[in-house]
Amino acid sequence: MSTLSNDVERSAKRSRLDSQKKHFHTDLLKDATVDKIHKAFQTSQPYLHCKIDQLMDDSLLRAVRQEILSNLHFTVKETDIYKVWQTGDLANLDGLPQDELDKLSQLFTLRNALYSQEFRDFISSVTNCGPLSGTKTDMSINSYNDGCHLLNHDDVIGTRRVSFILYLTDPDHIWDPQDGGALELYPVIEKGIPAVEPSVIIPPQWNQFVMFTVQPGHSFHSVEEVVAQKKPRLSISGWFHIPQKGEPGYNALVEEGQAKSSLEQLQEESDSSSKFDHYQTALDDDAVEGLTEEDLTSLAEWMNPHYLNMATLSKISEQFLDESAVQCKDILNKEVHDRLKKATSEADEQDGFGKDKMVAHGTGSQRGNWECQGPPHKHRYMVVNKTKNSASMMDDDSSKILGDLQAKFSGEPFRHWLAVVTQLLPIGYRGDARRFRPGHDYTLATTNTRGQGVLDVTLCMASTRQTTDKNEDDAQEKWNSGEFGGYECYMAPHDEEEDAAVYKAADEEGALLTMAAGENELALVLRDEGVMRFIKYISARAPGSRWDVAFEYDLPEEDEEQGDDQ
Repeated sequence: MSTLSNDVERSAKRSRLDSQKKHFHTDLLKDATVDKIHKAFQTSQPYLHCKIDQLMDDSLLRAVRQEILSNLHFTVKETDIYKVWQTGDLANLDGLPQDELDKLSQLFTLRNALYSQEFRDFISSVTNCGPLSGTKTDMSINSYNDGCHLLNHDDVIGTRRVSFILYLTDPDHIWDPQDGGALELYPVIEKGIPAVEPSVIIPPQWNQFVMFTVQPGHSFHSVEEVVAQKKPRLSISGWFHIPQKGEPGYNALVEEGQAKSSLEQLQEESDSSSKFDHYQTALDDDAVEGLTEEDLTSLAEWMNPHYLNMATLSKISEQFLDESAVQCKDILNKEVHDRLKKATSEADEQDGFGKDKMVAHGTGSQRGNWECQGPPHKHRYMVVNKTKNSASMMDDDSSKILGDLQAKFSGEPFRHWLAVVTQLLPIGYRGDARRFRPGHDYTLATTNTRGQGVLDVTLCMASTRQTTDKNEDDAQEKWNSGEFGGYECYMAPHDEEEDAAVYKAADEEGALLTMAAGENELALVLRDEGVMRFIKYISARAPGSRWDVAFEYDLPEEDEEQGDDQ
């Protein structure tokens, strides 16, 4: 009886396997193919992953693509970390009325094939990841249109075990890598710290399937911006999860031990990890009353004379005290501004930025004293390294001028100017001269967890250089629109109960202040404890780089101030 039962079970399993095989590419589920893919997976770098050039039956996938384009609605979603057009979770297909499900019958077949026992066994065999859940489906359809992107992260959320992407680009036209949209995989310097640039780049192609095991502190990846117009990068992406409660292989200890997501780590970590340099002397209360002749002489070397007039400073101070934020336009004097604008425009032109195309990783790293700074799961931008020996490098005015301005921001005269404008007494500072390159650079939202306010001061010099087909007004309109990134956003703290998989969008109620990238503007913002901030990814279609000098100023603790006043 037992032998008969086993035979029946094996027969049923073969029947199910045969029924699923027709949905996949020829021979995909055969032992020899599984073994070949498994060996490639085990030797892959920078972490365990694989690429399968043809996953599904071609006719099925073409029918799926047509159903998607004809019957599904996409909604644009944009946050600090991504911009993408997306459908809802395809797990919801089960709840659709029959007439609606009939319009998506091929998509329904595809989803069920991907989460079938047979394909989950295939995934487990290739990756050695153990059993996978058959009840928790987690996938959606993404359309990366012109300007869409996904920045560096590790996919570690909840019970995810394997990440996957199935590409549905135009089956009759090979995707040009110059159109962007590649999956980028990053090596790690050490666990939890990805390198600033990817080591593996996988351009999308029709019916291509890429998967990797979700590895806390290792599986860092991003999706390059799509720059092609009217050529969406369509894909189905999702996750296989560890067995859920009640499923074979469920382990409560494994579920409880899941690592924290990149988002949770960022929310817990302060953007105050680097220490402040503290001034040698303390300011007394009289410092908020005015500037000395020495201050005025020093500041006049780089600052617009308009902002050295006490009547003007008094009005600016009133606005800052009322709103905790103020923007000063045309802050640099004409001589410094003209030199800086010329230097930054020439650098962007020579490096190939501002031409609506993706420029290679590493561009700009050999220019003067500039070097790339990460880690990219938190931020990526160029900084001026004042200690870097650039004697053998090209002469570069952009790093010289911005490096000099960086030094001005740490000096006593500017400290005194800040005291007059803000009525605050800075006791320390930290900051950099930075370059945010189109198609590459950004900061993700980080939180002020210092227990008190911090004064943010940023001099922005967004590129508005003229080209043969664009003028400066058009360039500034692009920055002002926000569509091309570069804006700085301050957000209210997240609710503790919010889903860790979702970042609050910049246009939701959480946005307290948004400042477009301007040319020759100085922004002063008093940022309270818990407030998050980020600079939105600079699109490859932006007019050029966002250049800035960004400082944070440490302030006395409130109790100490009150004690001094008494």
